[in-house]
Amino acid sequence: MGFNWDGGRILQDTAIEKKRFIIGEKKSITADIREWISFEDNIIMKEILKELRANCGLPATKNPGDFDKRAMVIWQFVAGSITYVYDTTKYKKGDFWLFPPETYQIKKGDCEDGSFLLASLLIAGNISPFCVRVVLGEVFDEKNKSLGGHCWPVYKNEIGRWCILESTLDAAPALMPEADRLSEAGQSFRCVPYYCFNNYHLWETLPSDISDVKGTNLGKYFQARKTRVNMKMYKGRGHG
Repeated sequence: MGFNWDGGRILQDTAIEKKRFIIGEKKSITADIREWISFEDNIIMKEILKELRANCGLPATKNPGDFDKRAMVIWQFVAGSITYVYDTTKYKKGDFWLFPPETYQIKKGDCEDGSFLLASLLIAGNISPFCVRVVLGEVFDEKNKSLGGHCWPVYKNEIGRWCILESTLDAAPALMPEADRLSEAGQSFRCVPYYCFNNYHLWETLPSDISDVKGTNLGKYFQARKTRVNMKMYKGRGHG
């Protein structure tokens, strides 16, 4: 059963709670989930991309293959630069989300933080936001046992296939793994998407052959996911 990685149903309620806190206070604030993906002209993201063009071969041209190469260079940068830190331990605030410039400055973050930075750099790098999603989902083993909640970016490559760019790896693999392959049953790990978003929309992600089921509540999803997954532990088992 494949999934509609573009997003199945647009959700109008994009508010999310308990991901940011007022400085000096224990009170959390409600924010729009789309705010965690920087807008296309974000100057901090543009400065990072300028460095990648100068030092890492990030293409500035738009020839065939350049967009996929651009995605690979950005993926390698995030994977190699951001150290995985589970935010409950670091911030004592539960599931605390950093904005992309914050993650870049401190060079640390969890799966959401790295995913937001990677997606923001792709979009700032002139890749269409409709070829970029951040996915909220769950990972299962070959026996269909949940390994925990997870967040990962997906990118639609130049031949129109969605690929997972796992942000918690130490290094990007040589090839971008296709999302459909990593969501198939019977693998040592299987990525199942529940929601996806970019800086324009939040979607519920449904199996491609289902269009009329009632959606689940985003807040309930966050309440339910307790164990968190660091995919670096599964290196060599599908992500490279």
